[in-house]
Amino acid sequence: MANMKPCVVLVYILTIFFITGNATRSRSFSKFPAILVFGDSTVDSGNNNEIDTLFKANFRPYGRRYPGHTPTGRFSDGRLITDFLASILKIKNAVPPFLKPDLSDHEIATGVSFASSGSGYDNATNDVFQVISFPKQIDMFRDYTARLRRIVGEQKAKKIIGAALVVISTGTNDISTLRMDKNDTGYQDFLLNKVQFFTKVSTPLSLSLSLSLIEKFG
Repeated sequence: MANMKPCVVLVYILTIFFITGNATRSRSFSKFPAILVFGDSTVDSGNNNEIDTLFKANFRPYGRRYPGHTPTGRFSDGRLITDFLASILKIKNAVPPFLKPDLSDHEIATGVSFASSGSGYDNATNDVFQVISFPKQIDMFRDYTARLRRIVGEQKAKKIIGAALVVISTGTNDISTLRMDKNDTGYQDFLLNKVQFFTKVSTPLSLSLSLSLIEKFG
């Protein structure tokens, strides 16, 4: 049964792309009001630039093919997959990091990345690299919602978050860094449980509910 898990995860990922593809066709590629991104270096657009960690990509050759040909904090010579997604879906041309010092109101309203390079589902991974853990990324989302409400008002903020495209890309650092034994089924189960939990709390419906709770209880 353990050998089936990677296939199940792969099918799950492919299903997401299939559903997203159908959704985008029916929505004319323009109905997602925002994109919200959680994860690791695969989707970190520069948050690690603003924290005390060795995991940074703010130097060359990173960014040499990015508009302006300058390093942005992306672990890429150009744009990330989330930048391409946002562009294809006509949300924005690139997804900015939430910790960007001069983040504009428009950037907030159309979505940001909370991702942190080197992070994972396992808190031990985050402790090793001193990066932003997944729970802390959720905390950053709460700060994001507070600013979003100030910009567009409570009702519109709910609509934006409820209809946003949520992207989660993380987990490889847990396996590659902490567990070299790919046959450790106990750790695989541990990570899969984390995946299920954080996927649930990061869906638009859950994020919208979190916004409601924040409004009610602060």
